[in-house]
Amino acid sequence: MLLLAFATSGVLALPLQETPRDATRSLHGGTANQAVRTAVQPQADQDEASARQEAPAQPQQGLTRGVRSRVANQGTADVLHPEAESDRGVLFRITAPKQDGSAPRIGYLFGTIHFGTPEEQDVDYATLGRLLDGVAVFVNEADVDTQWDTRLDGYRWLPARTSLDRLVGADAMAKARELLPDVQVRDLQRMRPWMVLALLEARGEQGGDDNVDIRLQRIAGGMGKRLVHLESLEDQLRALDCVPTGQQAQVLAERLQKPMFLKLDSAEAMAAYRARDLDAWLTDVDRMDGLSDAAKQIERRSRLCLLEDRNARWIDAIEDLYRRQSALVAVGALHLAGPDGLIARLRRDGFKVEVIPLQAP
Repeated sequence: MLLLAFATSGVLALPLQETPRDATRSLHGGTANQAVRTAVQPQADQDEASARQEAPAQPQQGLTRGVRSRVANQGTADVLHPEAESDRGVLFRITAPKQDGSAPRIGYLFGTIHFGTPEEQDVDYATLGRLLDGVAVFVNEADVDTQWDTRLDGYRWLPARTSLDRLVGADAMAKARELLPDVQVRDLQRMRPWMVLALLEARGEQGGDDNVDIRLQRIAGGMGKRLVHLESLEDQLRALDCVPTGQQAQVLAERLQKPMFLKLDSAEAMAAYRARDLDAWLTDVDRMDGLSDAAKQIERRSRLCLLEDRNARWIDAIEDLYRRQSALVAVGALHLAGPDGLIARLRRDGFKVEVIPLQAP
């Protein structure tokens, strides 16, 4: 269901490289990459194209989810329901409520996707750069340059004398090795199941400097903007590891039994992002195709930890920043969508939210 995704992968064995980055895809998306990057060192000369699992061009009928049909019929829907386009976007102008008769402050909210190339994402960095140049503060989920604290290793590695194959079985482990050929077996055996899910859901990508979260923080830092982070790396790890390891393993084992859903999920997430249809993406995530009822219940608990709970923790700080100074807030795109998403929360609290087009020229 791609909530972990946006994760990254490497190939070299220990010692680990202390270069965490932030990323992830749908539920697990936007959060896991920073922790996963520290688990294994990226292969410096790896061809970027070979790092991705190619999504099937013609998925089997019945396996695709809502995004594909909504994107395909987007033109018709817009004619029949022109108001539906009003919230379709990944970049938004935020106008704070008026205070004491002064002019309201203007800020921006950007929903990122934590995997894929800028070309796939269809993101215009020139527009983002101009907006960054005009604000005082850049806000993101966590510091992408945080140095790894080895005291956090318990979040990402299994306990001693526990191995991944014992949790998911020999057949599932063999499939994980097949799907993640650039991860050394000894590293894969030590990973907690959420880390493996994150790698699979992000197409095995390493989230290098093309990663939008990393790029934006570096641009903002180079401009001398004040950097604000909504949470710590440990906060993210705690959210990723919020369900017991055995339950994580159950979801992973089921995903490995039907790996075609991982490819379809990744393709449809990118299609929805390019169509700027975050509600369709969230709907597809919630379908959890390919999982048993028991696994879906586990994933729903993960969703609460990774989306709604974090949104609830962030919203006061975000609104306070928008009221006091100009800010650009960049967080995983799924945090914006749905009735408990940041856009709905901002509107309920009196903020005006308007779409800004962000297609690359």
